[in-house]
Amino acid sequence: MSNAAAPLHTPTAPQHAVPVSPPQTISPFVPPILGTGTNGASSASLSLRTQFPDVDAAVITAIIMHEFKAADLHKLDPTNHDKETAYTFNGSTNQFEVSHRAAKEYKTPFTVLIPLQTYFDILAFHVNNAAATGAFYCYTAHLLKLIAEYEWSAVYDYHAIFFNHRRAEIAAGDYSQWGRRDNDLLSEHVHGHRKVNPTKHTKGPSGNRAPGNPSEACRKFNDGKCPTTPCPWGRPHSCTTCGKADHGKHQHKD
Repeated sequence: MSNAAAPLHTPTAPQHAVPVSPPQTISPFVPPILGTGTNGASSASLSLRTQFPDVDAAVITAIIMHEFKAADLHKLDPTNHDKETAYTFNGSTNQFEVSHRAAKEYKTPFTVLIPLQTYFDILAFHVNNAAATGAFYCYTAHLLKLIAEYEWSAVYDYHAIFFNHRRAEIAAGDYSQWGRRDNDLLSEHVHGHRKVNPTKHTKGPSGNRAPGNPSEACRKFNDGKCPTTPCPWGRPHSCTTCGKADHGKHQHKD
């Protein structure tokens, strides 16, 4: 039996794993918002941002993604451009929030018609579809006719609902409904609000207005110029000096 000592094994120090850096992630490329441009050829030089430099990119995106609502039209109003953002205090949340007061200030037709044209221009440039452009034109003409005949507040209510109804359709590529009137909405919101015509003064054969007081003797008769009897203006044919009906002032004798 051997008395030789068994060799001792020197413990090795544990090796620590070298940390591996995670692979670097590359931010996804966001292409520019392109319009179709002339003859259907896309080009960066014809991008919507280039074509409409005064419109915020977020607004353009909302329009072509069909998230833009009728109440947002003030964002395309050039008179609101470069104005400072207004804030209101919300008492329920104790926070300041962006004010949407401008969206409620469509007090005249021009506050809608001007930005609406820009909205249509952006969509028309984006889709490059002649039928869509024609439908936009038809709606503008339809709106102008309503404005001429009916009270603006009623026309705006119709426009706001009509506008928002079109969003789902154009998202599916259907722009044709912009060129068609909605008779149900017209009956509900517009037809009962026709403008009241100003009172028209009765005019005689020569086109001159009659005297304001219906009981006043006809001035033309007293000047010898009233063409017929009875008076076409419904005024008494009597002398303004003596009141007799057999002559006018021009024939009166003291």
